[in-house]
Amino acid sequence: MTAPWADRDADWTPDYAGLMRLDDQVHVVLGAGFGIGRQTSHALSAFGATVVCVDREGERAEKVAAEVGGIAWTGDITDRDAMSALFDFVGERCGRLDGVVDIVGLARYKTLQDLTDDDWTYHVDLVLKHAYLAITYAARFWERTSTGGSMAFVASVAGMASSPKLSAYGAMKAALMSLVRTAAVELGPLGVRVNAVAPGVIRTPRQQANPRWTGELLGENIDKTPLRKLAYPSDIASVLLFLVSPLAGHVTGESIVVDGGNHVLFNVSSPEPERRG
Repeated sequence: MTAPWADRDADWTPDYAGLMRLDDQVHVVLGAGFGIGRQTSHALSAFGATVVCVDREGERAEKVAAEVGGIAWTGDITDRDAMSALFDFVGERCGRLDGVVDIVGLARYKTLQDLTDDDWTYHVDLVLKHAYLAITYAARFWERTSTGGSMAFVASVAGMASSPKLSAYGAMKAALMSLVRTAAVELGPLGVRVNAVAPGVIRTPRQQANPRWTGELLGENIDKTPLRKLAYPSDIASVLLFLVSPLAGHVTGESIVVDGGNHVLFNVSSPEPERRG
């Protein structure tokens, strides 16, 4: 099949500023209620998109939707019927779908010796299940409308490296990144791009409110990071915005690490360097 742009002049220059615009587009943000989801909703709206703000807490969904001039939808996206109803709602209310950003994911800190079946199921539901359901119903929408679109997920460096006390979470994030790669290949012929962002430690409102995240612990993580700072939700939202925008029009199947350089560090203690002569 000949691609529609195959006859484009090789020296064609696009409107690069326009490639960032999302005017007239409809984007769904799963987990929009606060943190990365709220920031992503603001980012998408700032570039012209209508944002469907999805959260299991109706008050949070309504609040963020009001902030960004979007549309609130409340439901449990780990439930198949709820996810199906969401995409039916988007079709009926908006008439189109251009992108889906899935923020949802929570972790329980447990050693392998203490991990329970309940912990495992918890991570399957809150890290992985909603992602495959979102892909399923978004793909059906785009298959039916032949319009194409983009999806972006929040993965984690915990799925790329050893993650002590995060074994179940890391395993599900690794599975999520595998799912992203497969979805990119399967849905590519439909004109659908599928990517992920893999953050490290993020200073989210939830983390900020958790007394277990002490100043000492935060300082240790900052010292381990080449950029000597932690990410904020807006740092992740910025990359998600790029991934669902036309600027990333030839990017699919990728998990972009956003961790301040932590993952590239060879974590070894070395002797002091020799002094220059």
